[in-house]
Amino acid sequence: MIVHLFEDQKFIDVTIENFESVAAGKNRYIVFSNNNQLKRVARKKDVTILPNSSYKLDLGFIFQDCKLLIIHFLSPIKLYILKHKPDHVKILWSVWGSDAYDHFQKQHIHEPLTQKIRKRSLYHFFKFFWVYTLYHFLRYRVKPIGKELESLRQINYVSTVLPYEFELIKNEFDLNAYYIDYNYGANDFTAFPNVKLGDSVLVGNSATASNNHFDLFDIIKETNKKLIVPLNYGAFDYKKYCRKVILKGELLFGDKFTPITTYLSKNEYDKLLLSCNTAVMYHVRQQALGNIFSALFMGIRVFLNKNSATYTFLKNEGMMVFDLKEDYKLIGVELEESKKENNKNLVLKLRGRKVIQEKVQTIVDLYKQCH
Repeated sequence: MIVHLFEDQKFIDVTIENFESVAAGKNRYIVFSNNNQLKRVARKKDVTILPNSSYKLDLGFIFQDCKLLIIHFLSPIKLYILKHKPDHVKILWSVWGSDAYDHFQKQHIHEPLTQKIRKRSLYHFFKFFWVYTLYHFLRYRVKPIGKELESLRQINYVSTVLPYEFELIKNEFDLNAYYIDYNYGANDFTAFPNVKLGDSVLVGNSATASNNHFDLFDIIKETNKKLIVPLNYGAFDYKKYCRKVILKGELLFGDKFTPITTYLSKNEYDKLLLSCNTAVMYHVRQQALGNIFSALFMGIRVFLNKNSATYTFLKNEGMMVFDLKEDYKLIGVELEESKKENNKNLVLKLRGRKVIQEKVQTIVDLYKQCH
């Protein structure tokens, strides 16, 4: 059995669809949540909900008939499970981004204005005191990821959103793991044939400082376009950061600034994307690739941070993406049809259904080799 571990997060439905299309009946999908009404899962009958607490865990159920355990985003409860895994179970860590990068010893992911805001955060200071390690241990029964390196060395395989990330993460945590090329797929792309776009601008993907909202706002402060700013989820203290972003956004852009602070279904979010002809993602680290690929497929003009490896990766693949600092005057200008078509074809090449199924098959073959 392949056992998948999630919280109530995105990518659950697409994971079920991907794996059942290749290995039907060979998977068990576990979602950790203290609420039986899951927000982000449509295929509720296919998942088992367990309490999101290491103190209430049934490890026997999790590892029953399990040969391959896939950790989709390494949260504390999954780290606890990893720490207590049987010897025969192989582990694949599917890294999303923050589950690794937030625990790097040296971080260079914030632009100057955002870094100033972040340094004022009490949570930012708290994370560097021994008291935080104690609090974390008492709450989750594991230390923060960076202090559980022995547990991390039990990981056999790692998949990352972009290939270059594997060596960074392997070296940072001194892993003994092998790379597995796997992605979730960005969307059901067939749902967007020749779509008509609006003229709004999507800004960022979450209420996390790695979006570099304050630096981004400073670059585009002269725009008169409507800005749609998703701020409905983020890190531990995201609501405080969210309030700061909203205050700054309203000050600079007035009624043109539209923060999104409530949960949106996938269909609602797709409609939001289609109301835009421009998306600005100013992250330095890998983040929001699902959003970026969806936007590129829809024909949206995408601006990135030139310092990001995502920008370099997409440019090297032939994508028409833009450097925010250099090209900001093109914000709100719809992309030419030939460039839309170029991006659409490349998205299918990198994240289309057939490609994803081939990658899932690789994991299923891996499972078949497990004893």
